[in-house]
Amino acid sequence: MSRMIITCPSCSTRYPVEASSFAPSGRKVRCAKCGQSWHQAPPADLDDSPPAAVEPVPAAEPAPVFAAAASRKKIFGEKAAPVADAPVSGKAAGEPPAPDSDDDVVFGDAPAVAPVSATADIGNRFRAQVRRAASMRRGKVLNAAGWVVLVLFAGATLAGGYQWRADIASFWPATTKVYAAVGAPVNLRGLEFRNVAYERQEEEGLPVLAVSGEIVNVSGKTVALPRLRVGLRDGAQRELYHWTLALGQNELPPDEATNFITRLSSPPVEARDIEVRFVREQDDAAPNGGAPAAE
Repeated sequence: MSRMIITCPSCSTRYPVEASSFAPSGRKVRCAKCGQSWHQAPPADLDDSPPAAVEPVPAAEPAPVFAAAASRKKIFGEKAAPVADAPVSGKAAGEPPAPDSDDDVVFGDAPAVAPVSATADIGNRFRAQVRRAASMRRGKVLNAAGWVVLVLFAGATLAGGYQWRADIASFWPATTKVYAAVGAPVNLRGLEFRNVAYERQEEEGLPVLAVSGEIVNVSGKTVALPRLRVGLRDGAQRELYHWTLALGQNELPPDEATNFITRLSSPPVEARDIEVRFVREQDDAAPNGGAPAAE
């Protein structure tokens, strides 16, 4: 039996096949590797040329009937050469047969196709995992970026609130308590008391309390000087006595300072503490005792 090599026109895969399996008109085949189908013609030595003439054999002498029968038996017992399939009835002899599912011969090992599908499935799962991992990374990055923005915003807010606390407190006086609670008191007047002290003295046999100090303008602009209020408190911080006084000038230029001193005759003997501040609108203008003048 002769063999032939056919080649896939798509992927160039070669297959050895039996030449006798092809009809004279050829047949449709399919590649097991890439799935390409094509019409394969038979080898050249299987065309439809008529068989060569056989030389006549001289007549032999008559043989016995049984010998002829044996000869016929031997002839019919020989294995006949493979004969190509005849064309399908109803078609022209020279017309190639129409593609048929029975003629679609697949060469190669069919199960070899399975790993391709498995590989594709593995690739799909891998791509899905990569996409999920990328999505998780993006979510983590966005979450971290959100926290960074929040921290920066909070830090900028706190820094701005501290830097411009005087302006904020001027616009919203209630915030002065908040700033004082966190250790950053706000001076709305722009005036500071410095070197405040008191001294017990005696004049003409009477006890006298002398209170002195310094007022400094820290606002950077000229500020009006309000009246001062001096209060005496006992050990329980209860106010025993207070008085007010006017300073020697009405306003104070920036970065300038002015001194004050005031005396009170016969102060309460229970006095243990002194409070010096500016007069507020809600304070009583009149003292509950004499009103010593500032010196």
